[in-house]
Amino acid sequence: MNVSSLKTVFFGNNLQLLECLSSESEVIAVFTRPDDGTNENVNSIRSFSASAGIPVFQPSKKELYGYVEFLEKAAPDLIIVCGYKFIIPREIFSIPKDGTINIHPSMLPRYRGQHVINWAIINGESETGVTLHFMEETLDTGDIIIQKAIPIDIKDTAKDLHDRIYAHAYDLLKEVLRDCKQGKKLTGKSQEETAATFFKPRRPEDGHIDWRRSSAEIYNLIRGLSKPWPGAYTYSGSNKMIIWKAYIGSDNCEGTCGKIINADNDYIAVSTNNGQIIITNYDIIKDDSVSNLQTLFLKKGDTLT
Repeated sequence: MNVSSLKTVFFGNNLQLLECLSSESEVIAVFTRPDDGTNENVNSIRSFSASAGIPVFQPSKKELYGYVEFLEKAAPDLIIVCGYKFIIPREIFSIPKDGTINIHPSMLPRYRGQHVINWAIINGESETGVTLHFMEETLDTGDIIIQKAIPIDIKDTAKDLHDRIYAHAYDLLKEVLRDCKQGKKLTGKSQEETAATFFKPRRPEDGHIDWRRSSAEIYNLIRGLSKPWPGAYTYSGSNKMIIWKAYIGSDNCEGTCGKIINADNDYIAVSTNNGQIIITNYDIIKDDSVSNLQTLFLKKGDTLT
């Protein structure tokens, strides 16, 4: 079986995985999230699809049901899902003869749910993974086709881990697609429910730093929410401080948690419940604008909340 004889449909916003799919199959349609033209991932999906002559659809959740007949007539062999905004209904994921495969950035059944790359770092995990599994109606519960464990380095940000996970996902997807083209029937193993964990979507308030926590917990929150995510944050009076980069400093506690122990042009040292966090990259938002005059607002002895 050659590339053109394996017909696939892609649901998602990961360009790297779409490129893999396009190199190994005939992609007959792409579905991605509705947007206002400012989402870089969606724009890259649209641009690539246009250059490859692949039709792109951006239905709302309700509009998605209107594409059942279209997909039935298109008769794809596989649907591949990666980071799609909406839950895909059975009426759609049951259409392909070889099934619908979801690509999930964890070692299922652990870390089902959303924003699990961020949560793995925030929770201080030393390992995560990537899983390709058959889709079913309940979230991230389908039979596992293939998966790979991936270590988390203590210096990894969510972006570092995201990029490494999806580089491995690319290789796993290519392996699965090549099996399909060789006529092999895809099979999966059921997930062990007793080992399952589930995480809800990250909320804005989850990024608020509690300086009463340990230095390690605060450090993990900062690297788990660093760019391109919104960032962990704290307040100096009424000014919001978004922290992009930091490291764990001395294990000596010095007074009130959140107290600025030292501050200069290169760093700010803040007391935690068991030591210090050294902040090296941040923005301060005052009156709805971002200020680069960092030392104008922060000085030794101030307390962050």
